[in-house]
Amino acid sequence: MPVPDTIQQLRSARAAHKAWVVRAEALVNGLPVDQEQVPIVATDCAFGRWLYGEGSRLQGFSVFNKIEPVHNALHKTYMDIFKLLSEEVSGMNKLFGQGKKLKKDNKYKAELLLPRLQSAYNDIIMFLDILEKDYLALKAQPKDKVPMEELQTKSFRDVAKMMDELEKDVDDWLK
Repeated sequence: MPVPDTIQQLRSARAAHKAWVVRAEALVNGLPVDQEQVPIVATDCAFGRWLYGEGSRLQGFSVFNKIEPVHNALHKTYMDIFKLLSEEVSGMNKLFGQGKKLKKDNKYKAELLLPRLQSAYNDIIMFLDILEKDYLALKAQPKDKVPMEELQTKSFRDVAKMMDELEKDVDDWLK
């Protein structure tokens, strides 16, 4: 059975976000960051473009709404890490030779933020796993044999209703 486009897109978005988190960890470990890897707002990363674009078709699933706040928190944490590690030594710190200490302190603070970053990423992955499982379970249900009331979650009912309405609209349009 071929994997639906929606699931392929979901998996690609998940992989793009994993690469982004790995780059954040590399930044903390002293590796340089290319301009395209500089922190951006949550709507502009590959995952965000999917979430607010093609992925938004999955809004009928209740778990979908849990992704956005965690995704925003992940971006904020990465921005905090980036700011700490890109802070320039200037003024009195430079004058009194405190630059190395400031950079070391900022690196330590950035390292302390990594578990928060990883935790947000893990939550996103958990939500995406649930979303994928719910979507595939709904797609696998024979529409004519399973009454709507027997579907396991409210999100199943919401999406199934949306799909039925869409199917009706398409049938009406084709007539």
